[in-house]
Amino acid sequence: METEFDVQIKPGNLFDFKMQVLYKQPVAIITTAIGFLMIYGFISTHRWYYPLIAAILILYPPIDMLRLSFMQAKLVPAFKNGIHYHLSKEGIRVKSGPEEQLVPWEQCIKANGTRSSYFVYTGKNTAFIFPKECMKEKTEDVLRIISANMEPSKVKIRF
Repeated sequence: METEFDVQIKPGNLFDFKMQVLYKQPVAIITTAIGFLMIYGFISTHRWYYPLIAAILILYPPIDMLRLSFMQAKLVPAFKNGIHYHLSKEGIRVKSGPEEQLVPWEQCIKANGTRSSYFVYTGKNTAFIFPKECMKEKTEDVLRIISANMEPSKVKIRF
């Protein structure tokens, strides 16, 4: 089974991916928890600087990820021009402009999804982003190919 489709990566898709990566790291979870403890501290002690610290700890990371997503969507040529994916038994063939690369399934470490995109990770912080809006009727084929070629323990996609 094979399928191919074109993807146009938008800032929202990048933001979705960056938030997935960020909030799976213990540092981000701890920082957010400390931010909420600062809110509790403000309620208890009424110190003026607690809400300021809480706002920085809770709001800065997502705002920074949004800023980076917009910059990356504008500056990275592959995101501006679009990416062509061809999924087959051999792996994921990626074509962007004149460059083409085949990534075998053995190099894919996990796959998961969100409301708007599916991700096939090739590293801790790198993944192929498949926006649902770009795949349309090919979504079912893509999910079947991913499930057939990756170990079930690595696929965390709700069908």
